[in-house]
Amino acid sequence: MSRILIIGAGLSGATLAERFANHGDSVLMIDQRAHLAGNCYDHLDRETGIRVSNYGAHLFHTNSQAVWDYLKSFSKWQDYEHQVLVKVKNQLLNLPINLNTVNQFFRLKLKNAEEMCSFLAKKTKKLKDVANSEDYVLSQVGQELYEAIFQNYSLKQWALDPSELDAAVIKRNPLRFDADNRYFTDRYQALPVGGFENLVKKMLTHQNIELKLKTDFFKFRAQNDLSQFDQVFYTGAIDQYFDYAYGHLEYRSLDFHFEEHDQEFYQSNSAINYPSLDYPFTRIIEYKYFYPPKKSINKTIISKEYPTWDGEPYYPVPRERNHLMLKKYLRETKKLEASGIHFVGRLGTYHYLNMDQAVAEALKLFEKLKKS
Repeated sequence: MSRILIIGAGLSGATLAERFANHGDSVLMIDQRAHLAGNCYDHLDRETGIRVSNYGAHLFHTNSQAVWDYLKSFSKWQDYEHQVLVKVKNQLLNLPINLNTVNQFFRLKLKNAEEMCSFLAKKTKKLKDVANSEDYVLSQVGQELYEAIFQNYSLKQWALDPSELDAAVIKRNPLRFDADNRYFTDRYQALPVGGFENLVKKMLTHQNIELKLKTDFFKFRAQNDLSQFDQVFYTGAIDQYFDYAYGHLEYRSLDFHFEEHDQEFYQSNSAINYPSLDYPFTRIIEYKYFYPPKKSINKTIISKEYPTWDGEPYYPVPRERNHLMLKKYLRETKKLEASGIHFVGRLGTYHYLNMDQAVAEALKLFEKLKKS
C-alpha cells in the first residue's frame, strides 16, 4: 500500500484520489478551502431553491468516451446544451460567431456556409503569420466584428489588448459557418444531478481517503516531511510552490457580485457577455437556467463578473512574458518527478484546462504511474 498526498480537492485532485484509493492505496487529501470541488463548487440557495455556482458557471462537455464513462459512474446527469449571447449596442448576438451572428450584425440574409465564407473573405485580412489574438480575429471575421465583440471584451477580461495575447485565447471561440447556436459542439454536454460538489463528494467517499479541509499546504509542508509519502500531487499555483523563485506568473481572477431579483427571469439567456466599456463587468450569469426549479418561482439569482488582478488565481495569462518564466518553473518540476512530486491541473501546469481535460490528464497520469 502506497501513501499518497493530494493538494487540492478539485476535479484533478478528486480523480487522482479516487483512482489511488480504489487501487488500494492510502490517500490524504488537503485543501485550504472549507469545501470540496474547487472552483466548480456549487450550493443550493436555501431561500429560492436555485443551485448557484460560487465561482461562476461551470458547464461540462466532452468528446472523450473514457472521461464520460468515468464521471457517469458517480452521478446521474441531466442534458444541458449551453448557449451564449453577446450584447452589442441594442442587439443580442450569438457567440461563437456563426451564420446567425453575421446575418444579424450586418443585416444580411446569407443562406449557407458558402455565402458566409464569400462575404467574410471581403472583410478579413490575409496574414502570413497569425502572431496574436488580434491577428487571428482579423483574419477570420474582419475589423467590424473584432471591434464590436472581441477587442474591448479582451481588454476587460485580461487587462491586455488582444495584440498582446496568444492566438490560443480567441481560438477557444471558433468560427462556425452554420446556424448552430450551441456554445459547445461536444458529443456529451450535461450537468451532474445534485451539482458538482455532490459529484466530487461521491468520488471521494472511500475508506482509503482521509480529507482535511481548511488546511494550508505550505503550513503543512513546514510541519511535515513530504518524503513520508510515496507520491505527492500538487494542484496549486506552480510559482507559489517554488516561492516565486523566478518571479510571479500572471493570473486573472474574477470578483463575483451576486444579486437576487424578484422576477421569474432577469435575462433571456443563461449567459450574456458585455464587451462594451460602458459596462464594468464582462458577463452576467443567471443560474436558474442550469438547474430549473421544479416549481415556478418569482425569484432569480444572477452574478456579474468583474475581472481583476487581485483575488484567487483563476486564469493563466498566455503571453510571452509568462511563457518564458514558466519554462524555468517546468524545469524545476521535472527535477521533482523522480522523488514522486507531480504538478497537475490548471494552476499546477499553468495551462488552461476544461473540466474534462483536467479529468483526462489525471486519469492518464494515474495509468502512467501504475505502469512504471
